[in-house]
Amino acid sequence: MKALRSKQDHEDRPRKKMLLSSRANPPKPLKLAGPGLHVSLKSLLPSTPIPSPSLPSILPRHGKKPPKLNSRRLVRAILWLSVLIGVYYLATFAFASTSTSGGTRKPRLTGLTFLTSFGKTYEIVEALELPDHPTPLALADGEGKHHWTISIPSGLGFPLASSVYADICSQADEVARQVGGRGRRQNTRHGDYMQHDAHFLDVHEAQARHFLPRDRETGKDWDSAPQAAAEPNQPPSPGRAVCNKTLTYVLDATDAGLGSALLGMWLSYGLAEREGRSFFIDDTNFPYGNYSTFFVPPAPPACRLPPPSHRVPCPHQASHLVVSAATARWTFGAAFHEHHPQRDIYEMARSGFEALFKLRKEDDDYVRARAAKLRTGPGPTPAHGLENGLLGIHIRRGDRHPYEFAYQLGYLPPDRYLAVARRLVGQSERWKLMLASDDADMYDHIELPDTIRAQQRISLASKKSLGSGGLGWERGFFTDVFWSLGLPTHGPEQRRLGSPAPSRAKPNPNPNPHSSATQANDIQDYRTNPTKEALQLRELLGRAYLLDLAMLAQSDKVVCGVSSNACRILAVMLGWERAFENNDWTNVDGNHGWRALDY
Repeated sequence: MKALRSKQDHEDRPRKKMLLSSRANPPKPLKLAGPGLHVSLKSLLPSTPIPSPSLPSILPRHGKKPPKLNSRRLVRAILWLSVLIGVYYLATFAFASTSTSGGTRKPRLTGLTFLTSFGKTYEIVEALELPDHPTPLALADGEGKHHWTISIPSGLGFPLASSVYADICSQADEVARQVGGRGRRQNTRHGDYMQHDAHFLDVHEAQARHFLPRDRETGKDWDSAPQAAAEPNQPPSPGRAVCNKTLTYVLDATDAGLGSALLGMWLSYGLAEREGRSFFIDDTNFPYGNYSTFFVPPAPPACRLPPPSHRVPCPHQASHLVVSAATARWTFGAAFHEHHPQRDIYEMARSGFEALFKLRKEDDDYVRARAAKLRTGPGPTPAHGLENGLLGIHIRRGDRHPYEFAYQLGYLPPDRYLAVARRLVGQSERWKLMLASDDADMYDHIELPDTIRAQQRISLASKKSLGSGGLGWERGFFTDVFWSLGLPTHGPEQRRLGSPAPSRAKPNPNPNPHSSATQANDIQDYRTNPTKEALQLRELLGRAYLLDLAMLAQSDKVVCGVSSNACRILAVMLGWERAFENNDWTNVDGNHGWRALDY
């Protein structure tokens, strides 16, 4: 009985067994009040098993097994990919072989960036092929190093249009800044005139590294055009070696004035001499005609020019540099004046004058004979065997106005020139006052008594002296008047060849004479392709200007306004000691000093 009670008590105690899952060992039925009534917890569970939130199934859903890797399909895909790659390389090699004749290797054009110009707006363009127009290129080699160069496609000839050279220099500044900022060396000072840009590749270097194609015109004597300007009667010498460094001054139609062309050419000669460059002159687009019409051509260098694609206007460190009036502000701008002191700049111009200012024989003989005649007579016999003194006066009118603020919109009064001249030499009769001016009315001006023409070989006739029906030269030299010389006064030619205005439009390299575009460009082409009558008038003006300068340079003293290029030229022709130490050169235009060019 005791044993039975113990067993019953043991069954009435709560069980301490832990249930790990509702699936394993389901609990026994609950015992309800009343005999024979039992309810199982299994009946309260759902019919579908509850998935475990932490133990994922080792089998995929729906009981499907993963597909096996098909090795045959993989091998087949790799074979097809290999065949496609092989065909691509074979096609590339075949194209390179057919496009490179004569053993020239096809360049690797890697990461090219060039600029296109629309007026004054430049657009950076990424490309894998060379552009078909001259432009700076930003380059990236296989090692990720950044460089830049100048690309001038072959076949464009030489020289290029002045607007093209100006665009190249404008774009080169932007490309140099872009490449210098991306490269490792970011401390490059582009404002320093002689600073070497480590990122720049000269044309021959870019060709050697296959960024630019090799020259197709191998063996051609490319200095034939400049040789025609410097040595017209001598055939070119193709056997000469190419110069290591050159500077070619291009006489272009950017500026109608002859004085600015002379100063730019003389400075370029002096700069080339200092930097060890061979100097060349190109007069293809010279608005006054041929260089030999006015000067004796200089002796050509012992070497010859490289192909045109190697001659670039910027940067200054290029081996073969092109300088013109269109690029003067890059070559002789603020950086040039900061690097070179004023005396050095003057000596460069003086060196160019001594080497290049050699008038043709008949004009030079006239200058010497007239200067000798004015020194000895006619007039009163010099006392005590002394010769007459010569004082030159140059008066610039036209479109060139003084620097002095009170006269910036007009001209200096003529009596100012005469007053300064009399202060220098007094009223002595042994001094002859020679006058040269671009305004023919100055020779008969009431405020300039006792003055004589500097030269009478080529004289400008005033409209007043020719009468009401004359077409004389009036009020000085004006650019628009110069460009309109010799134009027909009526008919379709006058409308087609009217007075041209400055333009940045690029000329068509392969013009069609029957196309409307070519006819529209005739206006700007007239500057460098004048009519026969216009060229004759331009030549007379140029010779008269040079004769005036040559005669005034024979003077003992010169009075002029420094705002005029002729006045600056006369200071160079006198020499530093005479002009500035002995004060034989006197400026009447305020307190401004001598300068070479306006920039």
